[in-house]
Amino acid sequence: MRIPAALAFSLVAFALATGTVFAGKVYHWKDEQGRSHFSDRPPPEAREVEERRVFTGTPDPALPFAVRQAAENFPVTIYVSDECGDPCERARALLNERRIPFKEHNLVTEEDVEAYRKVFDGSVTVPAATVGTRQLRGFEAGAWNALLDSAGYPREPLPVR
Repeated sequence: MRIPAALAFSLVAFALATGTVFAGKVYHWKDEQGRSHFSDRPPPEAREVEERRVFTGTPDPALPFAVRQAAENFPVTIYVSDECGDPCERARALLNERRIPFKEHNLVTEEDVEAYRKVFDGSVTVPAATVGTRQLRGFEAGAWNALLDSAGYPREPLPVR
């Protein structure tokens, strides 16, 4: 029995699309001293809790093709700290406005800082980002946009299907 080419293509595309979505919940909360924390679950005593979706693996198939392709080839990871304040918020806002999926690492413990130093040489500067293998330190919207543009992320946010 021979399967028509269109049907075979559809079956392969469906199998690939359904087997590659990995999304996890990330909770952001503030403790009694007002410090931000990120985790896969909030502590029971949290005062303010915000749920965020962070994509790992292959990006959500509902994202536009250009975003999915850029995210597969040049994944974005940002590094922030509780004391970073406005620059980190602006970095997150830029990525969210452009609808770019990203991973976020909050530098809270000494282990977090050591992990940062394995990626970046020298002193710790936040926000920082990696786009594929390229790196940015500090936040300057023009530099971040230029790097995201060069990685193929659309400048204008495309509608989600």
